[in-house]
Amino acid sequence: MINAKLMIKLLGLSDFFEAVIVGGECEKPKPAPFPYLKALKELQVSAAHTFIFEDSASGTRVDVAAGMPVVAVLTRIPEKSLEEAGASLIACDYEDQKLWNALEDIDREEAKLKAGGA
Repeated sequence: MINAKLMIKLLGLSDFFEAVIVGGECEKPKPAPFPYLKALKELQVSAAHTFIFEDSASGTRVDVAAGMPVVAVLTRIPEKSLEEAGASLIACDYEDQKLWNALEDIDREEAKLKAGGA
């Protein structure tokens, strides 16, 4: 945990994380979904309002098992493997327009919900 927090601080990313979960702190680390489930609990958010970025089929299966949608990013893994693992969306990389369109759709839906609830 100390190493993870130090790395985040050295990279100047501390303001971007409300929680840091290290697998060794959990009942079981990945490939079990416990780190993700602990993060949901600690952040007090639901799996339905969360998504995970992943670059492996095994990681995608873990995230899906935890009940969270997965944005799979293509690296060396064949797209078919990520589809079979249950990825909700597959992007070529973090600049893939398909990913940004999906994020914009989420923003629009959130704005509609807020406007309807106001």
